[in-house]
Amino acid sequence: MDGGLTYERLARLGLHRWWMPPVALAAAVSVAAVTACGLAGIGLLAAHAIGLDSADSESIGTPLLDNMLGLASLALLIPVTLGVARVVQRRPAGTLHSVAGRFRWPWFAVCLGLAFATAVLVMAALVLLYDGGADVRVTIDPWRFIGIVVVLVVLVPLQAAGEEYATRGFLLQTFGAYHRWVGILGSALVFTMMHGIGTWSGFVALLVGATIWALLVIRTGGLEVSIAAHAAMNLLAFIATAASGGLDVADDTTAADAPIRATLVMLGGDITYAAGVLFVLRLVTRHRPQWAPASRTIGRRPDAGHPVVRDTAAGVP
Repeated sequence: MDGGLTYERLARLGLHRWWMPPVALAAAVSVAAVTACGLAGIGLLAAHAIGLDSADSESIGTPLLDNMLGLASLALLIPVTLGVARVVQRRPAGTLHSVAGRFRWPWFAVCLGLAFATAVLVMAALVLLYDGGADVRVTIDPWRFIGIVVVLVVLVPLQAAGEEYATRGFLLQTFGAYHRWVGILGSALVFTMMHGIGTWSGFVALLVGATIWALLVIRTGGLEVSIAAHAAMNLLAFIATAASGGLDVADDTTAADAPIRATLVMLGGDITYAAGVLFVLRLVTRHRPQWAPASRTIGRRPDAGHPVVRDTAAGVP
């Protein structure tokens, strides 16, 4: 099958039959569950070895350790989805990165700059909304805070990327092989459910935001745009929480539990980020087309020859 394929259709480069999406999904869930259990076991042994055993049967160690292990378990979704795409779906694992078959670091750097600028505006708006502009200060030991921030800088981007590879990558493509909107809405719903039901406003805001991010991924032809947004927002949120000792307290609340005013601010951030990305994309395409990230790839089914992944724009970053 030759022709231009957009990002959500790239699973068709592999072994695509009507039964493949549910089989691939079952394989991914099974492997993810096994790896998560393995990581939990390692964490439990480590907590026991250093005397951090928890009396709570639902906790491995301290709340801080549980939070860090939670981030690490989500990061494992990166190798899980890449492996299932290659072994089960029999397509190049690089098709999860982008239509170029690779992660486009220069384009990611552009998106990350826009994402942090947007995230700062969102956090500032939330502080003004709920703290009345009060100072945000570090209330825990400064050296401990620095250590936590170092760990967060490593784990949070991987956690965000793991969620993106699982939802905006694997699920979007796996069910997008049926139809674009099956992939978009299916991946958005799963992403929202991963954060719990929460309040109706939080649920709707997450669902709309996830849909916007999926459309951006398709428009730009890769996961760089959504990973940047997810990593920037999560990193600032985790650092702000750590500064007040929030990571040392067991807390199951997520963005889905946010009240309506906060969800409107976050949704406004998603729309602002999307507008910024589209503006930069249009600017680059007009003045430096060789730098613009492509949204399509040319591919052939394996039964018609070896799968081919080729970027349609020369010099794509």
